[in-house]
This record gives sequence, structure tokens and C-alpha cells, in this order.
Amino acid sequence: MADSIYRGDVGLEILVDCGRDIAGAGNPALLVRTPSGAVRSWPAAVAVVGQTASHLRYVTGPGDLAEAGAYKIQAALTLGDWSGTGRTATLVVRPQFS
Repeated sequence: MADSIYRGDVGLEILVDCGRDIAGAGNPALLVRTPSGAVRSWPAAVAVVGQTASHLRYVTGPGDLAEAGAYKIQAALTLGDWSGTGRTATLVVRPQFS
């Protein structure tokens, strides 16, 4: 992972810690509010970190980080009878050359 994240970065791995074992989760996604307020859904995969499937993983593609500023991110998934989102994390994206 990069020390700093810049507008336009592609191939950046984003790992969101869900705080518990989410093996078998359905419809994993990252809900993202961009700096301009647009809301997007990025399809995620359940990832094993250490020995527990406790994270959601997404790798940025072209256009995902098109704006500089604060991106608000929530893990979203279905686990058994529960469906919902996790706590909000902030990803700060810097302007190029800053």
C-alpha cells in the first residue's frame, strides 16, 4: 500500500477490517461517498488477514479515485439473517503533486 494516496491512483488495495469473522458473507461491497457527495458501491471480496476472514478487499480501478479529498467508506454485507453496514472509515486522497 502507498504511504500517500493520490487522485487517479489505480491498483490501490483497500482493506476494511470488519472486526469479526465474516466467512460466508453475501453481497460484500464497500459503500463509498466521494468528496463531491456522490455515493458508489464497489464490489468487494472477503479477505483472510492473519488466520481470520475478517476484512473486505477492493482494488481501485480507473475513475475510482477521480477526486481529491475525503472519501467515506463503509463495509456492507449480509451474514446469516443480518444485513447492513459497518462503521465509517475515511480515506484521504491527495491532489497530484501535493
